[in-house]
Amino acid sequence: MSIVRLKPVVIGLTLSLVGLSSLAASPDVFAKLDADQDGRLIKTELQVPCDREIFASLDRNGDTIIDRQEFRTNGDIATYEDKGGVDDKGVSLRWLEFRIGRFDLQDGTFTICNATEGHYPLQVTASRADIEMAKQTIQSRLVEDAARSAKR
Repeated sequence: MSIVRLKPVVIGLTLSLVGLSSLAASPDVFAKLDADQDGRLIKTELQVPCDREIFASLDRNGDTIIDRQEFRTNGDIATYEDKGGVDDKGVSLRWLEFRIGRFDLQDGTFTICNATEGHYPLQVTASRADIEMAKQTIQSRLVEDAARSAKR
């Protein structure tokens, strides 16, 4: 085998190794956010727009702490609150208040949070199953609306 043939291979390997070292040097977003370096994030360490929704979406086990296994830098967010009350005519009302969107935490410095908010009416006697069905309906409608907007 001639040296001329080996040269491109060596150059290719060198470029691959340079690429790998730059990947290893990329900033660790979790470490950047972990102000006290205790290996977990608490809500006060995640100071970005939409932080309530993002924190809730990352804290999958609900222990108010985000560890490395739970942490991710982008994804969907969805929060729902079961609301209700009595109107001025004495009629009981109930609705699901929602906020659904997407976040992208870039180097831990800022986030892009495009969210859709709204209210979805519920029966006053709605069960947990009814609420889960309402959540699925809301998400389906948002997907359909996005598809319609994309066609325009």
